[in-house]
Parts: sequence; C-alpha cells; structure tokens
Amino acid sequence: MPDDQDDVPIRVDHRDPATARAWLEDTRLRRPFRASFRAAFCAALAPNRQLRILELGSGPGELAREILLRCDVRSYVALDWSQAMHDIANEHLGDLANRVTFIVRDFREPTWPAGLGIFDAIVTQQAVHETRHRRHALPLFERARTLLAPGGVLLYCDGYLVDPEAKLAALVLERGDQPRVLERAGFVDVRLLHDEGNLALYRATNPR
Repeated sequence: MPDDQDDVPIRVDHRDPATARAWLEDTRLRRPFRASFRAAFCAALAPNRQLRILELGSGPGELAREILLRCDVRSYVALDWSQAMHDIANEHLGDLANRVTFIVRDFREPTWPAGLGIFDAIVTQQAVHETRHRRHALPLFERARTLLAPGGVLLYCDGYLVDPEAKLAALVLERGDQPRVLERAGFVDVRLLHDEGNLALYRATNPR
C-alpha cells in the first residue's frame, strides 16, 4: 500500500484545557467499550505483585484509576505531553493521585526515556498513533523496551487501519502489522488480549 511519509498534522490539541475536556466527553460517548479494554489491562497485570508501572499518553487518568484500584502497584508514572490532561487526571483520580508521579513529556522526542528508571510494565491506551505517523511506532516501542526490566511487559492498545483511503490512514498500523512491529522492536511472546471497536490490545514481553 502506498505510504505518505509526511506526519499527520495535529488537529486536536490536548494541551488546551477546553479541548482536552471536550475530547474526553466525546470519547466516552463514542467509545464506551474502552471500559472493556481497561478491564483487560487489569486482568493482564493482576497476577503480578509490587508493579512499577509507566503509562505512555496517560491522558485523563481513566486507565490509571482502574489499575491502581485493581492491581498491586508499587509505583505509577503517568507520562503525557499535556498538563491539561494531567489536571483532569488529578481530578478523576482523587486521593489516588497521591500515588502517581505525573510527568509532562512528549514521547515523539527521541530523548523521552531519559531518567525515568526501570519498570515492570509499560501500558498505553490509544496513544501510540499520537506519534502522528505509523512509521514512528517502531522507534517508540524500541525506546520503551529500554525501560523494561527483563521479563517486563508492554500492554499496547491502539486503533488499526480499516479504510486505507481514510484521510488519517497514515496514523495507524494495519491490523496484521501491530504484532509484527512489536516483534521487530525486540519483544517476544506477543499475544492479542482484546479486540473490539477497531481497537486491539496486545501483551508483549521483554526478553529475559
């Protein structure tokens, strides 16, 4: 399939507080099945204890809340480029926000992993496409893997390409390319955990 190599311009700037809140309400209406994915994230993490977790593109804190309530979490780092989203997450999390380290950083920048430490799990829900072109997914996963302990897991959820002629088609990977890109980034034991509403959730392991 021909591939436009130009990054897709940002149309919805989540750094603007009003825009961030409007996006959240719209997403809750259009994609109520996101709750099923959050449950699948928690089920994948639940057998583990004292998890050090990094969330990429943490947004309004909905995934963080479920994980903190349902899993054994030692530390939780929420990374997002939008302070407005962090502010919404603080409201949504309430007292749970005291257990989260919020970091404003753009994971499109090659240096984004600097100084973050090592984690047992990295989670991301509908954020990888914000690299603004599917070709950036591979380097993002490669950098993420440098932050995982041996045997650590990446839980990656994002949309996949349905219509190659769609205006924003360059943002997302094809369905079959999602697991292949994880493998190219060096992950092993790549497994599909949930697929609904043109979103897929994968579990991938950093080799020991």
